[in-house]
Amino acid sequence: MTTTSRHLLVATVIVALTTLPATPASADRGPVVRSSGTVSDFAPAVAGPLDGAWASYQLVASARGSHSVLRVTGIAAPDGTTFGAHLHAGPCVAGNGAAAGPHYNTDLVAGVTPVEISEDTEVWLDLTVEDGAGTSTASVPFLPTPGARSVVVHAMATDHHTGAAGPRLACLPVEW
Repeated sequence: MTTTSRHLLVATVIVALTTLPATPASADRGPVVRSSGTVSDFAPAVAGPLDGAWASYQLVASARGSHSVLRVTGIAAPDGTTFGAHLHAGPCVAGNGAAAGPHYNTDLVAGVTPVEISEDTEVWLDLTVEDGAGTSTASVPFLPTPGARSVVVHAMATDHHTGAAGPRLACLPVEW
């Protein structure tokens, strides 16, 4: 898929998701969760690529699980840089990356052992920078349980074997 085609697909998904009403039209569709604002910096005393960046996140429930869109603008990193981003189990607290807790993992929440770490059990939203912005989408076969959650942006791309993505740089609060 060409870069232009990918941008058109992402733009279409964003428009489609952002034009949905904030309250469910029927019990079948489930919740629509939206959050946006300046990201909270985990190391405010140190200059970083997400200082002053703005993010928007949307999660939409469906009969097959849930679909997420993350858009971050104002990223001070070279084009082609990829940052890991994930839905985390805890809240977003500026200056305190540990407060966000681990990645939200549906196996962990359900008490399944061994816990699988994958794109099927966690919401992975890696961003690749182009012109100071990045957009990502993820579809998973589950709906995260309500609570004070966060989308955390990490320093590196997600390792698809371990789920690790390096140090936590910033977060966006997501609550429902």
